[in-house]
Amino acid sequence: MKKGDWIKIDFTGRMKATGEVFDLTSEEVAKKEGVHDPKKKYGPVLTIVGAGMIIPGVERELLKMKPGEEKEFEVKPENALGPRRPEFVKIFSIAKFTREKITPFPGMWINIDGRNAKVQSVAGGRVRIDFNHPLAGKELRYAVKIVEEVKGTKSMVDSLLEYYGAKGKTNITGKRADIIAEKDVNPMTKKLIEETLKKWCPGVDSVNFVPEKGKPEASKSGKEKIGAGKDLNI
Repeated sequence: MKKGDWIKIDFTGRMKATGEVFDLTSEEVAKKEGVHDPKKKYGPVLTIVGAGMIIPGVERELLKMKPGEEKEFEVKPENALGPRRPEFVKIFSIAKFTREKITPFPGMWINIDGRNAKVQSVAGGRVRIDFNHPLAGKELRYAVKIVEEVKGTKSMVDSLLEYYGAKGKTNITGKRADIIAEKDVNPMTKKLIEETLKKWCPGVDSVNFVPEKGKPEASKSGKEKIGAGKDLNI
C-alpha cells in the first residue's frame, strides 16, 4: 500500500505481555475470546494510509502490505500510545468533584475538560487522576488483514460517513460532495469529514451538508462532550 490509499481492515489488538484483547473488529473473534459486546458494531473498518487514523506502528506495517494480505506483528510503545508520563498524573481537590455532585472512587473514568482520565486514589481530600492512555507504555501485538481497497469518490465519501456514524446519501457533482444526512451531524464531526475529504479524497474539493427536506441543519453552537464516564469541567 502507499500513503493516501483508502482501505478497510480487520484487526485484533492484544497486549503482548498478557495476550488480553483490547480492541478488535471481528464478531467471531470477540465471541471466541469472551469479549463480545452485543451493542458494538463489528466489521472491517476504514483507514486512510498516512492520515493518522491508526497508531504509527500499524500504519507502518500497512505500507508493506497489499490487498488481501494478513499479517501479525508487534508494536513497541514508542510506535503505539507512547510511554507512560508521570506529569500526566494530577492531584485535584475533592471539593471540585463535590460541586459537580460526583463521588470519585479508584478505577472510575471521568472526562475533564474533554480529556478522559482514570481515578487512581481518593484520600485526605485529594483525588489522584491519571491522564495517561490505558495502553501507554505497553507493547502491543496486532493481527491485521487488508480486506478491501476503497476506490471511487462516492465510495470514499460513503465509507467516511460510515466511519463517523453519519448515515446519509451522497451526491457527487464535479468535485463537490453534497451530503444529505439522515440525522443532524454535530459541527465537530462535520468539520472532521470536510477536512478529511478535502485533504485525502482527490475527487473532492468542496463539501456541502444538506439537511433532509423539512429538517433544520444541526446547530453550530454547543460544546461536544467526548469519551465515556462522568464529565467534569475543572
